[in-house]
Amino acid sequence: MPVMSQKFKFGSIEMDLDLVSSGVPNEPQFIYIDDILEAFKIPDADSFEADGRTIVYMEDDNGTMYHPKRISCRPGCVIQVVCKTPQSDQTSMESMESKSATQIQEFLELQRQMNDRLILIQSKIEAILTQQLELGEHPTPWLFIVLPEKPAKYDPGNWFRTKFRLHFICECGEHTKAGNSKLPHHLHLAKHEGYLICEPAKLFKKYGPFLLLMLELFKFGLADSVKQNSEVITAIDYSLECINRQLVKAQVSSSGDFIETDPRAAMTYQDLTNYLSNVKGLESVELRQLGSFLKTSKKENLLGNLYQMTTSDGHIKWVCHDHYRVSYQETHVQRLRDMVKLAQGEFDEQLGRITITLTSSLAATDFYHAIMPVKSVLELDVDLGWACNRHDLEVLEDVLRKSRLLMLRLDLQQFRLSPINKLLPTSMRYKGLARIMEHPWMKLIHIVLPEALIKNSDTPSHLRKLSFGMVPGSNGVKGFGLLPEVIKINPGLTTLDLQRNSIGDRGAQALSEALKTNSALTTLFLYNNSIGDNGAQALSEALKTNSTLTTLSLESNSVGDNGAQALAEALKTNSTLTTLNLESNSIWFKGLLAFYEAMTTNSTLTILHLQRNEISDNIALALSEALKTNSSLTNLDLQGNLIGDDGAQALSEALKTNSTLATLYLGTNSIEGNGAQALAEALKINSTLTTLDLWRNSIGDNGAQALAEALKTNSTLTTLDLWGNSIGDNGAQVLSDALKTDSTLATLYLGTNSIGDNGAQALAEALKINSNLTTLDLWSNSIGDSGAQALAEALKTNSTLTTLDLWSNSIGDNGAQALHQVSQTSRCHIIR
Repeated sequence: MPVMSQKFKFGSIEMDLDLVSSGVPNEPQFIYIDDILEAFKIPDADSFEADGRTIVYMEDDNGTMYHPKRISCRPGCVIQVVCKTPQSDQTSMESMESKSATQIQEFLELQRQMNDRLILIQSKIEAILTQQLELGEHPTPWLFIVLPEKPAKYDPGNWFRTKFRLHFICECGEHTKAGNSKLPHHLHLAKHEGYLICEPAKLFKKYGPFLLLMLELFKFGLADSVKQNSEVITAIDYSLECINRQLVKAQVSSSGDFIETDPRAAMTYQDLTNYLSNVKGLESVELRQLGSFLKTSKKENLLGNLYQMTTSDGHIKWVCHDHYRVSYQETHVQRLRDMVKLAQGEFDEQLGRITITLTSSLAATDFYHAIMPVKSVLELDVDLGWACNRHDLEVLEDVLRKSRLLMLRLDLQQFRLSPINKLLPTSMRYKGLARIMEHPWMKLIHIVLPEALIKNSDTPSHLRKLSFGMVPGSNGVKGFGLLPEVIKINPGLTTLDLQRNSIGDRGAQALSEALKTNSALTTLFLYNNSIGDNGAQALSEALKTNSTLTTLSLESNSVGDNGAQALAEALKTNSTLTTLNLESNSIWFKGLLAFYEAMTTNSTLTILHLQRNEISDNIALALSEALKTNSSLTNLDLQGNLIGDDGAQALSEALKTNSTLATLYLGTNSIEGNGAQALAEALKINSTLTTLDLWRNSIGDNGAQALAEALKTNSTLTTLDLWGNSIGDNGAQVLSDALKTDSTLATLYLGTNSIGDNGAQALAEALKINSNLTTLDLWSNSIGDSGAQALAEALKTNSTLTTLDLWSNSIGDNGAQALHQVSQTSRCHIIR
């Protein structure tokens, strides 16, 4: 958008002032009266004239004058600022006209700097839009601003008390213009109430540069004509003040603890220009982390009423529903909806994603005819669930070529070659598959196929991601064949699933050699493959040199101490593996002790599965020592081991100092009341754990009471699983008391705890007050009619609980009737 100016004259002074564009088609550029008065340093003007005629203030279509007042541009003319100055004020006029050339030059220099700043903002926004267009894999809009919930005057000492909301931005433009639609096509805020921000200071610190640029975009009128709404201007200024505080690196150590420097005064124009010049668009990982700052339910998509669409050149845009609708024909979309519903598939229109299983070539043909005219489908997950052949692949390729699909997940497990096709050259047999992978629009393709196809698949260079899955159970050592060689040379293979293939140590050794040179594979599933110590040792050697593998699953194999020690040794030098699954192996003391040593130095592993490995209290003590210093592990699964109270106490000591672990699974161990009390004490101090699983232990009502006390002060735990712990109605009572004040816990599992009607009634009282719990599991708890009726009564006023599990209780007709009646008006899904 070119920056234009209008020449103005007041007395003997002339200057060029920048014009503003509303972005509304056919509406002229304009300038605000306040900006003119500020430029000439005068309190008011009687009128504005061009070619001897008075210019009237701009009005909307209803004849109402815009506020703030403005006049439209007059290209090629000099607009005279008319001020009928009384004789007594003539001295002031002469003083104005006699300003030194230096002062005027300084003012013009400031004006030039503002022009440069405007151009800089435009160029940075255009660069960000171009950069973000390629992020098709992540289903979250990438343009947003933050505004206070209620406009207020900025107060440096109290702004942290303000509630802020994040608002996504509709990316409409030339790509949404269609037909005779009179809808404006400029960037604007989505029609959504916005998402409440939990910790504004932390969000400003992380996304401050990006937010500053987006707010400047709206502030200077390069997007939606927000200046028509003075409240929005006030809100933008407020957010800018708060984020500018980050520009001078104000550090927040506690509420209200800020430096006293005025950030706008402390930062020069050049400082801000330099700062803006380094702003870049957000990366995919930053967008994934955005939800952690917002108050949303876990199942809620961060879409802000926006829809994905593709432009004519294959880029992704997020647009509001109005702009989404003008870009497609409703009749075509409705036909596609009906077709997907008939096949019992799913159509997410906001994400442009279809998941469907086609059971015959006839059903496929009907579906293809429905999807081709619809330009809003970006992602297709399709299972060709019949004995499809070469011709079927060629038909699908023709459909893809005529569509705008960017992502394809294709299940070809049923693919078959006819006897005649087997006689054709390889290039002809799989011609349809090759063309699918060469489709120029595609950014991501995942194909599940038999081994016969995977070794004949090359990777086109335009793909961002191409991955293959193997048909489970089809290989074995004899059928392993050329797969390791394929891994070595195929640069598109990112995910390999070889579950239940009995590849054994020999197969693992062959895979290890391939991994030493492969630079693409990120995920390897080897569940239930009879891999022992030799195979694990071979894979560990590959981990010492491989720099791309992030997930390795060795669940349900025969890895013992020697194999575990080798893997632990590899973790000391490997810097890419983030997930390691060793569930249900035969790892004992020496092997687990090796993992303790590795965890003290490894800084990349975030998820470790060690469930069902007969871990005792001694090993738990060693793991707890590692957790005290480890700063990367976020998820530790120790279910189904031999950990008792001593082990739980050791782990609780680690939780008091560890600042990264978010999920701890301790289900099906031997933890009793003392162990639960120790964990409860840790929860009073720990500020990072969000999930604690104590499923099928024996903590009793004493353990429940300790945990309930911890919930009254803990502010991070969102999920607590106490399923099968014999807490009884006393335990339910103390937990209900905690729920009345707790503002964090969202999910509580209390199945098979014999809480009875008394416990259910106590929890019902809590539900009348609690406004955060979304899931409550009371499966098999001997709850009868009175307990069910109490819960039904609570649901009449509770507006946050979405799932209540009452399966396998003793609820009679009266209780069932009460639950049925409340289910007609409550948003809660009742399972019984």
